[in-house]
Amino acid sequence: MTQNGRFRLLVVGVGGQGVLRAARLLGEAALAEGQEVVVGQLHGMSQRGGSVESTVLIGPGRSSFIGPGQAHALLALEPLEALRARTRLSAQTRVVVSLGQVPPFTLAQRGEAYPDVEGILASLRAAAGEVVTLDGPSLAQAAGSAQALNMVMLGALAGLGVLPLAPEAVLGAIEAASRGDDIGRRAFGLGRRAVAS
Repeated sequence: MTQNGRFRLLVVGVGGQGVLRAARLLGEAALAEGQEVVVGQLHGMSQRGGSVESTVLIGPGRSSFIGPGQAHALLALEPLEALRARTRLSAQTRVVVSLGQVPPFTLAQRGEAYPDVEGILASLRAAAGEVVTLDGPSLAQAAGSAQALNMVMLGALAGLGVLPLAPEAVLGAIEAASRGDDIGRRAFGLGRRAVAS
């Protein structure tokens, strides 16, 4: 699978985007497939708009820590949050980034503009093996809810074949958590198709 048989995924975004839920669903999908998994969370300023990150480590081991250069994949629900995670990328890391911007409160407070997204992506491409972008907010709206961004991004990750999980296992975890709501399934499908095209 990977070094030491362990797959290391970092999920980043801001409060309100569903980072923690996305990581939890991946953990449930791994368990459903009989794999060992550890999900870790660093809330930081996790109120709406603050940085949030979660780790999903699939395979033998107990630690949920991902150190510098150790991420096999980065799922970023926001570009600036992807840039903050740059030190944990390597030439083997595959990155999936939603291009929807959520300017941090601290930028507005200091009167600074949001950094150039093309510059952010160039920095990520210099650090990672592959960087895939998509308009996550538009796809979430197309699925029926802006709050489905995390499901869109899980679909994109599954569509790229990055995860050591069957896409059906991830979709199964989403459907089990949705309690009959179809939006998560639609969002997952839209994200999956967006990276396939």
